[in-house]
Amino acid sequence: MKGDIEMESIRTLFVTGVILAALIGVSPEAAGQARLAKQEKSKPWTSEIPPLIWESSYTKTPPEIDGKPDDLWQRAKPVTVIVREAIGGDHPTQVVLRAVHTDDTFYLIASWPDNTKSDMRDPYVWNDEKKEYDRPSKPDDQFALEFPMAGNFDISMLTLVNEYTADVWHWKAGRGNPIGWVDDKRHIISQKQIPHGKEYSMGGHGKVYVARIADEGQSSYYLKPKPTGFEGDLVNSFEHRQPTGSIADVRGKAVYDGKGWTLEMSRKFNTSNADDVVIDPAMDNICAIAVLNDELYWRHSVSTAITLSFVGGPTDKTQALWNFDGGNEMPPGWKVAETRGKGKPATWEVISDDSAPSQSNAIAITANENYGSTFNLLLAEGTKYKDLEIEVMVKAISGKEDQGGGPLWRAKDADNYYIARWNPLEDNFRVYFVKNGRRKQLGSAKIKAEPDIWHKIKIKHKGNKIETEFDGKKLIELEDSTFTEAGMVGLWTKADAATGFDDFGVEQKNE
Repeated sequence: MKGDIEMESIRTLFVTGVILAALIGVSPEAAGQARLAKQEKSKPWTSEIPPLIWESSYTKTPPEIDGKPDDLWQRAKPVTVIVREAIGGDHPTQVVLRAVHTDDTFYLIASWPDNTKSDMRDPYVWNDEKKEYDRPSKPDDQFALEFPMAGNFDISMLTLVNEYTADVWHWKAGRGNPIGWVDDKRHIISQKQIPHGKEYSMGGHGKVYVARIADEGQSSYYLKPKPTGFEGDLVNSFEHRQPTGSIADVRGKAVYDGKGWTLEMSRKFNTSNADDVVIDPAMDNICAIAVLNDELYWRHSVSTAITLSFVGGPTDKTQALWNFDGGNEMPPGWKVAETRGKGKPATWEVISDDSAPSQSNAIAITANENYGSTFNLLLAEGTKYKDLEIEVMVKAISGKEDQGGGPLWRAKDADNYYIARWNPLEDNFRVYFVKNGRRKQLGSAKIKAEPDIWHKIKIKHKGNKIETEFDGKKLIELEDSTFTEAGMVGLWTKADAATGFDDFGVEQKNE
């Protein structure tokens, strides 16, 4: 394959809470066979490894993106990430990451060893015998950073179970780097045929389709025609130009020092482009990296999952608001879960709703076949609140067995948390805790409220004291010490309840 190589993967796979490197870029049949082999016998490095924490420090003065470290980088906390070959997990390489942020922009610097400088991709090579140029395949060095956008990020690219979309920032030494740009693109993974999707056969067990799509706009380089006459033994096959559109959201410049690369990149938290992930500094953001050291196709190295956390400045994690109006994708970091699930999880989707308190979207359960004691959860992974105040708008849409729902908080996982819920079928409002999957009622109040219209639930929890309101009316006050540590927040319904939620706000209340 010649021309512009598309990064074959930086997808990672969680197995028992751990990420395995994706197997991408080989022939479809070989990729499938190798993937199945990895499932049967994992390498020691894939055993349970806690996620790496990568902290971004606040700065009022941003660094210059030139590949030459400013003094401020020395004040940023480094984290060493090990990348390994995507197939086999061999040849570990250390990548040192640092990050800083301003009020609206994220900056990173990455350094990794490389004993050869490869900064020209597929150049024209003079063939003296033919008296013309050939264009053999030759890699340039590359680096990529990936964030989840939709679907399940805890899976391989080659999965027969889940589907997802990821935002990928793809630096290329021989193409965008000379003029300081990084390609902005998406990876879309599906078990169904998709536009521009490449088919991978999973060893006779099924097929996966992988699309690598450049964001809207004009890239910073293009393939120039082969020279008609001699211009030197080696001629760059790419010309540079000013990029435009969403593909030009990421700046990046790297410098090679004879031993390795030092790369600086930057992008705004929110580009307002539908094909970009929104980086939420109020939450922990999951990401992963990949490095191609003079390599092509599947011969590249990938990391496990990395948790990017923002510390200090106006972006400190004291409050968050989700109004679901940024598009039709699930907010970054949100994950569907169940307590005592008995079948297929409920389907949560961002939907258009002209009645939504902050028009025009809300999030809702749109398909639900659950029953009995199954609890449907939507967890904001990466959030961590202890003493807090929650406000959320709730609308009961349907449900024969159960209706309504409400917020959950101080969640350790899908089996341990507090909840407050309204049920119009029972005309009541209740507070519970769920511990090890078993629910216990803490308080109940009678309330008559119509379904299919929006109502406000408000929760205050400080220390062991919980206060609740419904549509501005104080209902339940109680004390409980079941969960005393900070935890995730999220949304909750029971059984077959289909419910809409909007304007979910959380504010940390320090003691």
